[in-house]
Amino acid sequence: MAISTAPGSEPALTARSRKPLGGRPVLFAAMLLVATLGVLGLLVVGPTVPLAAALAAAAGLVALVVLAWVVAGPRL
Repeated sequence: MAISTAPGSEPALTARSRKPLGGRPVLFAAMLLVATLGVLGLLVVGPTVPLAAALAAAAGLVALVVLAWVVAGPRL
């Protein structure tokens, strides 16, 4: 016996779904913009920053990009 569901009742499409099917494009773009400006700033002031601080900043920016993808990126 097959169970039929009404159209639009799939978990990914319901209003109670935790994450929208298309992601959160505004938040995603904002987080990537912050990461981009951080990388640009690091490139500009990089020669004057100690190596350990530059590596920590770069790792933080990479983590921000990963966080942007996980939290607000498109759902594939």
